[in-house]
Amino acid sequence: MVVDVRDRATPRAFARVGARYVLHTDIAQFYPSVYTHSVPWVLHTKEVAKARKNDMKLVGNVLDQELRACQDGQTKGIAIGPDTSLGVAELLLSQFDAKVKDKCNVVGGCRFIDDIELTFKRYSDAEEALTVIETLLHDLELQPNALKTEIRDLPVGIESRFASYLRSNLPIRADAPKSQWIDYFNCAFEFARADRAAGSLRYAVAALSGVRPSDGCWDLAQRLVWQCVSVDPGCIRYAVDFIAANRLLEGKLPDPAIAAAAVDSGIQSSAAVGNANEVVWAIWAAMYVGFPIGQKSQDAIAEMDDDLVASIAMFAGEMRVVFSQPFVSRRWRSWLQQDCFFSEHWLFAYEAYRRDWFPVEVSASQIAKDRHAEFLRSIDVTFLVENACTEYVPKAASIGGGGFSGGFY
Repeated sequence: MVVDVRDRATPRAFARVGARYVLHTDIAQFYPSVYTHSVPWVLHTKEVAKARKNDMKLVGNVLDQELRACQDGQTKGIAIGPDTSLGVAELLLSQFDAKVKDKCNVVGGCRFIDDIELTFKRYSDAEEALTVIETLLHDLELQPNALKTEIRDLPVGIESRFASYLRSNLPIRADAPKSQWIDYFNCAFEFARADRAAGSLRYAVAALSGVRPSDGCWDLAQRLVWQCVSVDPGCIRYAVDFIAANRLLEGKLPDPAIAAAAVDSGIQSSAAVGNANEVVWAIWAAMYVGFPIGQKSQDAIAEMDDDLVASIAMFAGEMRVVFSQPFVSRRWRSWLQQDCFFSEHWLFAYEAYRRDWFPVEVSASQIAKDRHAEFLRSIDVTFLVENACTEYVPKAASIGGGGFSGGFY
C-alpha cells in the first residue's frame, strides 16, 4: 500500500484491525549511526561483501565508497536531508521489513523511514518481535531508541491530539473571521506550551499551506504565523510557503517589518546552538520577502561553521537588500587555504572561486589550478539557485507533491 508520507493515521488505522497490542519504536540516531559497510551487506549478504570488500563490480561497494566520500571517509553516518539518504534508508530497511514480517506474528504495521509501528494479537508476540527487531538492527550495527520503545494495549490514538484538533479547526473558509484565526493559534500555542518537543507549531503553520485568508485577516494571519517562527525557528520553511502561496495566488503582499522581527529572533536563537538549517531558511526568507537582517544577527551568522550558511549569506550580501554591504566573515575567509577544495569546506571554497568572493584568499589558495574545481566551473555548476526569489513556487501553489517513504505490512 502506498500513501502520502504526511498521512500516518491511515496506515496505522489499517494496521490495527484485529490487533490488541501495538509495539512502537524507532532507530536511535538513525542517519548518524548508519554503517556504510552495511549497504553491501544488505545488497550482497555479509559473507559475500566481506569476501569481496574491494571488488568495485559489486554495486554495494560502489555505494559504500560514495557514502564515505560524502563524510570525509568516515564509515559511520550518512548525510541528513538529501533524497539520497532516504534512498539508503529504504535500501537498508525494506529488507528489515520483510524479515520482521517473516519472523514475527504480526497483525499489521507500518514504517515511516525509521519510525516503526507493529500490531499483535498477543502481548507475548509483541515481546518476541521486539527481540527480533533488536537482533536485526544489531546485525546492521543499529539499535532501537529505548526512550521511544514501548508495547501498549489498544486502543491507542492514531495521531497526536493537536493534529486532530488543528486539522478540524483550520480557518479554511475565505470568509473565516479573525476570531477563528485567533482560536486556531490559541490552541496551537497551548499545545506547544504543554509539550514543546511535539512540533505542534510546525504542524499548525504547515497545515495552512492551502489556506487563503481574507483581506481583513491577512495582517493578523501574518503576525500569528511569524509569532510561531519567533518561538520555534523550525516553522520558518512553512511560514515562507504560506506567505509565498498567498502572494502568488492572491496577490497578498507580506509585511517586511513583521517578518524581520521574527527572523532576527530566530537567527539569534538558532545560530547560538549551530542549527544551520533554520539559519539558511531565515536568510532565504529575508531574500524572498525583501527585508534587511539586523547587525546582531549578521554577527551571529558570521561565526557559524557551515558551508551552506556561508554561501547563502555571501550570495544574499550581493543583493544589498538583506545586508547593507557585501557580507564579510573572518572565519569563512580562513577556510580559503591551499588544498581547500579537498577540505571539509570545499563547497564554500568552490562557490567563492566561482563567484569571486574573497579574491585575494582564493588566488592564494590556488584552487583555480585544481582540475576538478575548474571542470565544475567550466560547466557552470553551482549549489545556489540564483533566480529562486523570482521563480520560487511553493507546493501549495503547484500541482503535485507528497510521496511515501517506508513500508506497510
